[in-house]
Amino acid sequence: MELSDSNRSRYRDTTEAGGSFSFKNVREGQYTIRVRFGDFIAADDHVTVTAGATNFAAVMLPKRRAKTQDFRAVTADQLASQSNGKLQKSLRKAANLVARQDLSGAARLYEEAAALAPTAGLWDTLGLLYLQMARKDDAISVFEKAITRDPEYLLPYAHLGWFYQQERRYSELLKLAGRALEIDAQWMTAHAFLAGARVGTGDPGAAFQSIQRASALVQGKAAGPYLLMAEIRYLRQECAGARKDLERYLELNTSARGLPGTAKLMELLGACRPEAIK
Repeated sequence: MELSDSNRSRYRDTTEAGGSFSFKNVREGQYTIRVRFGDFIAADDHVTVTAGATNFAAVMLPKRRAKTQDFRAVTADQLASQSNGKLQKSLRKAANLVARQDLSGAARLYEEAAALAPTAGLWDTLGLLYLQMARKDDAISVFEKAITRDPEYLLPYAHLGWFYQQERRYSELLKLAGRALEIDAQWMTAHAFLAGARVGTGDPGAAFQSIQRASALVQGKAAGPYLLMAEIRYLRQECAGARKDLERYLELNTSARGLPGTAKLMELLGACRPEAIK
């Protein structure tokens, strides 16, 4: 686990057996909380830390492989990569370059590694580096290479979907979500992407069904779906239901309270009256 600001890791910890983690003596401010599995980024989210308050965030890890929850599953590609001493040395060097903010140097090493011993994980990591370098088209290309290399490896779908969502490229997101659900119809993240795409393409009714399905798949334990449910209910003038969903979202992620988007929705719902919304 890492807590970073401006892409610099300020705090690090490893999870306990039950998955819990904590950071000590954290200064106030906005951070990115990031989960790493080996050299690969598995998930990240934005949080705020407030002095004198309990700061809590639940991070839902995306599934790494279709139709399994085993985060330790290893493919033949990964076994071959792990047994290649020269390759592992190059990857460790690349990770050190990333830590020193030499993204171009790290990208060159990952490009060389992916050319010699291509795996979906290497392409996916290279895509994340390209995004940090604002090389958007290159990122899309290598995420697609990762998906083609191993269609059941889900992280490239998750990272490419996040990018499409941030860029508001909802048509591409809709297609990607459909492809992911063909691989794994029970994947919560794909249903959430489908919901976001349907909101963006003007179908909030279908979006609400998708996000409810996403929440049900993880027994209501993920924070993200509640935020989108609140936003959709607000658009549908269901003010009381929207407030309830937002309250649940903040119960699961108190550190999101100070984020601009959350604060704006809280303000809108505070004044929300069904007859006042046109």
